[in-house]
Amino acid sequence: MPYQKALAHVIVCSEAGLLPPRLDQEGMEQALVILRRHLGVPTATEPEAAPTEPKTTPVSPLPTAKRPSLTTDPRCIALSEALVPVLRATSPAGAGGYGGALQANLHPADALALGGVPLIRAALRRAARQLGWRVQTLGQEGEGVTLVLVHDTREEPAEFAAALEEHRRRAGTEAAERISAFMDRNNSKDLGELGPSPVERQTQAFLEAARTAMSAAPEAWRQQAEPLQGL
Repeated sequence: MPYQKALAHVIVCSEAGLLPPRLDQEGMEQALVILRRHLGVPTATEPEAAPTEPKTTPVSPLPTAKRPSLTTDPRCIALSEALVPVLRATSPAGAGGYGGALQANLHPADALALGGVPLIRAALRRAARQLGWRVQTLGQEGEGVTLVLVHDTREEPAEFAAALEEHRRRAGTEAAERISAFMDRNNSKDLGELGPSPVERQTQAFLEAARTAMSAAPEAWRQQAEPLQGL
């Protein structure tokens, strides 16, 4: 399956609440079963209808303080501005800005230092929309790692189809090579020789952008005592 299609499927299943809350080893195995089960079943990822409740007299809710929008948070604005060139670079060469996607695997402490998963997702959406993307995002806190994703879901024009197909072909070849090196311990080429994986490269780019944002607007992160470490 092409990476973009697989990523979109993960995002849809996550936002529908189908994936396990913890992505430890057991959770990852459960997630894989769920993702396979719902492939090609559009309605399977829709939340089930809630049972009919007996009619009762409506009660006016107590007034609650309205939370400020994350998009106006200075940290979100600074982070999104730093992420714009990072997201732009994920679009394949010759694809006219289409087909971009970024995945960053963050240390939980780094995600918290940046304002938490909701703020990071808001910054990713804000940055992506500046590039004209139609956006899907995902944030998942797992065992020792926080995963954040953003994906451009626009349908690419026919003129860019060849460039995107070539990008998918190269990505698939690299993925197959890495899997082969991981599974075959006697393989002449090990993972170290292959260099950082695509996700590792994107994670480093994300962290560099985050450091740039924190340096450009230090007042927004006054309570951040430690620098970002990365995984």
